[in-house]
Amino acid sequence: MTNADDDQTPPAVPPVPPAPVTPPASSPYAPPADAAAPSYPTAPPTYTPASPQVPYGQAPYVGSPAGPPRGLSLTSMILGIVGILFGGFGLLISIAAVITGHLGQRRQPYAKPFWLTGIITGYVGILIGLVVTGFIIFAIVLAATSGSSGDYYYG
Repeated sequence: MTNADDDQTPPAVPPVPPAPVTPPASSPYAPPADAAAPSYPTAPPTYTPASPQVPYGQAPYVGSPAGPPRGLSLTSMILGIVGILFGGFGLLISIAAVITGHLGQRRQPYAKPFWLTGIITGYVGILIGLVVTGFIIFAIVLAATSGSSGDYYYG
């Protein structure tokens, strides 16, 4: 005979595994799960110095791509120097140096020392030219307005 308590006990049931966690709804910014990783172009090779040891506190030298200065930049520098050497009479030469310097700035950024020299010396030459031209105009006006009527007595 069985006990009354035995009839009321449930049969042994294995425990139920927890439900799998579902990921939240995908974000509009997240790539789809089945998308392959995008391929990016490789970085350009970097310059490595011949000697890997750099003195303490000194940054390693990193070379920059440069080409020979051509055309506009070199012309700007030469015109700027000549414009200063001609002084006040090099005003037009200095204006040409500034124009070619700014054109070289756009077209030849690697030749910065040349077009920058042309721009600076061109503006200095323009300043010198304007000062000399102003002085000449002042001297002419002063000479024209001063003095007598021209009747001189040499008696």
